[in-house]
Amino acid sequence: MFKLKVIILFLAISNVFCKNTTLDAIGNFIRNYRKSFNVSDAVFEPYSDLGLDIYQFLAKYQYPVETHWVKTEDGYVLRMQRLLGGQNGRHANTTDKPAVLLMHGLLSSAMDFVNYGPNKSIALMLADEGYDVWLGNNRGTTWSRMHETLNPDTDVEYYDYSFDTCGYYDLPAKIDYIVNNTGQEKIFYIGHSQGTSQFFAMAALRPEYNEKIALMSALAPVAYMNHMSSMNLRIVSQYLDILELLLVDILNIHSLLSHSWIYTELAKLYIVLTDVIPAAQEIGALAAFFSSGFNNRQFDRTFVPIILSNAPAGISSKMAIHYGQEIVSGKFRRYDYKLLGNLEKYNSSVPPDYNLSAITAPIALYYSKNDYMVAVKDVERLAKQLPNVVKLQLVKDRRFNHLDYLWAKDVHTILNDDLIATLNKYRPVEPPQNSATTIYGSIVLYPMVTMIIAVLAI
Repeated sequence: MFKLKVIILFLAISNVFCKNTTLDAIGNFIRNYRKSFNVSDAVFEPYSDLGLDIYQFLAKYQYPVETHWVKTEDGYVLRMQRLLGGQNGRHANTTDKPAVLLMHGLLSSAMDFVNYGPNKSIALMLADEGYDVWLGNNRGTTWSRMHETLNPDTDVEYYDYSFDTCGYYDLPAKIDYIVNNTGQEKIFYIGHSQGTSQFFAMAALRPEYNEKIALMSALAPVAYMNHMSSMNLRIVSQYLDILELLLVDILNIHSLLSHSWIYTELAKLYIVLTDVIPAAQEIGALAAFFSSGFNNRQFDRTFVPIILSNAPAGISSKMAIHYGQEIVSGKFRRYDYKLLGNLEKYNSSVPPDYNLSAITAPIALYYSKNDYMVAVKDVERLAKQLPNVVKLQLVKDRRFNHLDYLWAKDVHTILNDDLIATLNKYRPVEPPQNSATTIYGSIVLYPMVTMIIAVLAI
């Protein structure tokens, strides 16, 4: 019960700080506390990517990028980053490159698909392979905080969305935009965690979009959550009604953990603490493992500060509540507005299940035994209900966890090489011979919260 109170308090405080000038005072306090250790600035030298946003990061590693704005039917204005070529402009002038849209997980952004660097991050490997890479950012996250009439800093109505909404509005807008701008009839789609949930929602609710997908690759697919073993999420879900009452109805908190420079300061504090107190690094690792799955061999402890430079990227309270509802119900269904709300919204006392039989796009499912958030039994249940599963791939590394799909030390050989090889089988043209594969062979909410709490508790 104490852990639950700490998590709720941290969420509430974070939200308040991100909305007023108190944030500056907190950030300055963290900075001054860090400097009190009298550690030389040389301690930061190994972390050259610290504090870089996605544009600065891509410029550093010489991947050409451009920005595209997409408007949804309900007035949200979303940003996509498009990689124009591989490293040093490789394939930049290649025509008819197959387009691929990548969508991140909970509390994340497009940065998750690039920040592990060349030859490891899937987006960069795809660009080097000769794909036309489009990076999506969900509404309310760092790079997609615009609306035709609503202000995310002042209008709570802006945050009236869950993954259901992102699937119904955001993904169709992005897919149509890519199809119209590339002239391709079909595109590839890669989603991690929440990026899979919203795809399944879209493909079930708007089945006409199945025809626009050449292949959907689901990394750690989140649909059914009956057997998930993450104790953090299971405990919190048991208090879902109380949490919703406290956050939304009493505290009027509709957004959680929007990104701020305060997290870069926390990252610097983490670096200093791990330099002064090496055990702090292990505590941070344990905090992440507790929610996502233990994989000591593949976890790069020095990468935590780089993650904090761009994450968390923010979500709506409604998004978190929807996932909590999925855990409690054991179903994959639409948002539960309670009795009267459901009658008005769905003409039913309970929300309807997503019609998975309507999802006809070819789908490749990638899952792992050590993922505390996505259980093997739940993925196998999902696979039986999807009519066009072309690949059901259990990752060979038995320790592979929920975050390893992005940041395992050997993610390129354990997962990405096979992922790209599968995409190549479905691409309409032969891949370039000098590709990255020839040469070299995403919240998550509570893991990040518990990691930050663990660091601050040292």
